[in-house]
Amino acid sequence: MRVEIHIVGGQRKIDEITTRFSRMAGAVVNPTPAFVSVTELLFEIEDAIFNSQGRRGGGSWAQITEEWRTRKMLGGLDSRIGHATLALRESVTEPDAPGQILDMDNNTLIFGSDLPYAETQQRHRPFVRLLPEDRLRIRNRIRNHIIRAWNLQA
Repeated sequence: MRVEIHIVGGQRKIDEITTRFSRMAGAVVNPTPAFVSVTELLFEIEDAIFNSQGRRGGGSWAQITEEWRTRKMLGGLDSRIGHATLALRESVTEPDAPGQILDMDNNTLIFGSDLPYAETQQRHRPFVRLLPEDRLRIRNRIRNHIIRAWNLQA
């Protein structure tokens, strides 16, 4: 048994398909537009995590100590967990914020915060966390970038 696939439409159709595959290859080699879109999604996800104080996707962040709660009140700081100065939240929800880690190249997107207390916060109250549906949304944004290249009109 064998299967044969024929491109109908002659050389013009073959050239069109070749061009489309070439554009798709270019989109794979240059994922920057997809990574920009993924970064926007990551900002949205992080915003939802901070808005819910870690309850997004179940559970919640550990409560702060009474000592820290008192220090926050006396210092006029935001009383919500993970919001004392808003610096950590902003570092993962706002473009070009101080402390933000955002680096991308042709095959990697690195995202996070390099604020001195970010690592401790992540360990005790995870703020950079992707749910299965987030991973799907990220894959879809990358897939859509490649499909758009196929669909571009010559």
